[in-house]
Amino acid sequence: MAVTRRTSRSRFTLILLVLTSITLLTLDFRGFAPLDSAKSAVLSVFSPVGDATAGVFKPVGDAWSGAFDGADLKRDNEDLRRQIEDLRGQSAQATNAQQELDNLKKQLDLPYVGQNETVRARVVSGPVSNFEGTVDIDKGASAKIEKGMPVVTGGGLIGVIASKPSDGRAVVKLISDRSFQVGVAVPNKPGRGVVQGQGDEYRLKASQFDTTATIADNDVVETSGAQHSLFPAGIPVGTVTSVSTDETTQQKVADVRMLANLNDLTYVTVILYKPPSE
Repeated sequence: MAVTRRTSRSRFTLILLVLTSITLLTLDFRGFAPLDSAKSAVLSVFSPVGDATAGVFKPVGDAWSGAFDGADLKRDNEDLRRQIEDLRGQSAQATNAQQELDNLKKQLDLPYVGQNETVRARVVSGPVSNFEGTVDIDKGASAKIEKGMPVVTGGGLIGVIASKPSDGRAVVKLISDRSFQVGVAVPNKPGRGVVQGQGDEYRLKASQFDTTATIADNDVVETSGAQHSLFPAGIPVGTVTSVSTDETTQQKVADVRMLANLNDLTYVTVILYKPPSE
């Protein structure tokens, strides 16, 4: 009962204040002189009501403002994310460009090429599987490339032109292919052997060294340049990691880790070499 009376009294007070305001506005419009003092009284009465109203509506205003501020913040975050992704893309492109430049530099002034003419080419496709040891390059017969010519990088020998090339394309058989063989020797040491691919991107097998050959761990093996060989002498092939003797043939056998990185073939160099006919 007390609550009902209090509510009715509040409503009555509010109605009275509204009516009083209307009356004062009417008198003010008509230029009623004693209105100034009345204004002060009314304002003092309405001040608590105004403060209370402001307190009620302030959370709504804050929520409204917060909603727009939140939307702006979300939009800004999305813009920042896009800018970050753009910067990452630019950074990746710059890194790739630098890597390509470094790879190209490695093809310049190869000390083991000698006076042989060379052609630099880009690898345009890699092996489909570990069992297919070939890559395609974007140069061919129009660049004087022929079947059997050696292919190298800054690290050393990586393969040979596998078949007759087309005008603008050639297939390179990689040194890792099991059918690949090349005659090798250790610089300044007697004896020659043959290195063969093992279907492995890092490891080769060297064999057929005479027992008198002084081959040891960490020796670098190079193409021997034997008569009628498809490869000129002195192209680095790999580093010896272990040596043993085949008890059946009494020949030395070595495990060799190839020097060239077959997983990083962007540019290669074809040596336009033809073995002497005699």
